[in-house]
Amino acid sequence: MRLKLNRSQKTGGMISKKIIFILSAAADYSNEEQANIKKYGLGPQNIYDSEAARRHGENAAHSGGVLKGLAAAALAKISLSITIDSLARGHQVECQDLDELLSAEEAIRSACENLKTYLAIADSFDGREEVVEY
Repeated sequence: MRLKLNRSQKTGGMISKKIIFILSAAADYSNEEQANIKKYGLGPQNIYDSEAARRHGENAAHSGGVLKGLAAAALAKISLSITIDSLARGHQVECQDLDELLSAEEAIRSACENLKTYLAIADSFDGREEVVEY
């Protein structure tokens, strides 16, 4: 697996020019990794949700009315969520807060490391015997 990361920035806003931090991220999975991701059904697994997605998801779960719940659920769909499958297509994360962008990068890196470990462990269930001495 290869993870491609690219950091950049731009200015945005109509009245005041604010800096927007950008992280482009995409994963290249080997053929074997792609096959195992499919085999174990890992593609839809979420590896990153933006703060807004988490907040709107909580609002949808705890809202008092049906319309409020639907509105919160719709806002959660607008916010950024990254899955194992979607990371292969690539994502662009834009944040006005550098801490959130760095958190997103760390979450993506960590998820890729965990996925690599998970796939290696899953691949070891081939009937081999392991002897551990203490």
